[in-house]
Amino acid sequence: MRSALAVESENYNDAVTATLQRIFWTAPILAAGNLLASLAFWLQEEPVDATEILWRSLIVKVNLLVSMVSLIIFFVSWLMKRQSSIRVQRVFIYVVIAFVLSSGLCITLIDHLVMPGITPLVISVTIVGTFYYLTPKQAILVFLLSFAAFRTAFSVLEMSSANLQSSALVNGLVVNAMGLALSWVNWQHFQRTKRQERTIEEQQASLRKMAYHDYLTQLPNRHFLDELMQKEVDLVRRTGANCCIIICDIDHFKNVNDTYGHLAGDDLLRAFGQLLQENIRSGSTLVRLGGEEFVILAPNTSLKQGAIAAERLRDLVEKHTFYLEQNAVKITASFGVATLTGTEEARDYYHRADRALYTAKNRGRNQVGVAS
Repeated sequence: MRSALAVESENYNDAVTATLQRIFWTAPILAAGNLLASLAFWLQEEPVDATEILWRSLIVKVNLLVSMVSLIIFFVSWLMKRQSSIRVQRVFIYVVIAFVLSSGLCITLIDHLVMPGITPLVISVTIVGTFYYLTPKQAILVFLLSFAAFRTAFSVLEMSSANLQSSALVNGLVVNAMGLALSWVNWQHFQRTKRQERTIEEQQASLRKMAYHDYLTQLPNRHFLDELMQKEVDLVRRTGANCCIIICDIDHFKNVNDTYGHLAGDDLLRAFGQLLQENIRSGSTLVRLGGEEFVILAPNTSLKQGAIAAERLRDLVEKHTFYLEQNAVKITASFGVATLTGTEEARDYYHRADRALYTAKNRGRNQVGVAS
């Protein structure tokens, strides 16, 4: 199991990736929105009042500038997704958040030339709190700085009414608190979703392991071997490559169960499987077929090489001492070897190797039988 710290780090990296993806999709939408706003104000009838003329000019220019920068952000985020590191992506996200919040604050200040209200700031805070994933600590820092910038800007802004000034500051505080709440809910939802995804992945991995692995020895099982065997048969048919199947069976395994008990028999199967696993060629696959039978699928191995490998394993098993509940136990095993020719079905190779195994047993066990 992964540590909580590793999971948290993985979640944060996933959040950075997801946020970058959201920036990529939302930036062109924001660019279009600001461009339309700029055009709408520009096409309005020319105001008469000097203050309104200044307000209209600034609103058109700022919205146009925000639209252009949003397109640049879209392009940069596309590049970031393709080839940048997580650390660089984090810095870029902070820059985008600062841009969105400062844009909302700037337009809000311009609006106060002719009207009270902080609607642009509300929109920018909502975008940051809803679209971008921030950890609680990051969110607290972001929205504290946002309110500090808002308060500083409004403290130097000359207003005709102290009540209007106080109202704007209170509204700014409420809006940033709302952004913090939205960000917290957004992060909790992201965490919950990631936990659910991780649980599903772990369950799927567990099901795959149950489907393809033997619970006792933790080796691949017959189901796994059937699929692997079919792939090797297809490869042999296409390329003419060599491949051997080796079946081995513990001799007189019933005597072990009768003498030491079934739990000791299970221990022997595990130890026997481990001994074979540690001594087969690299690239070969060891499978527990069932009971005391094991199968080795050896790609790029001729029949002669397979017979030599089986003989080496047979000798290794005969000389090895197994310990079952502090009892030293000596066993032997019989082997059957067959080669894949590509002219038969996968099950036919089991049958030929199995007949070679029984030939070895009929000859007195502790031998290697080779199928012609």
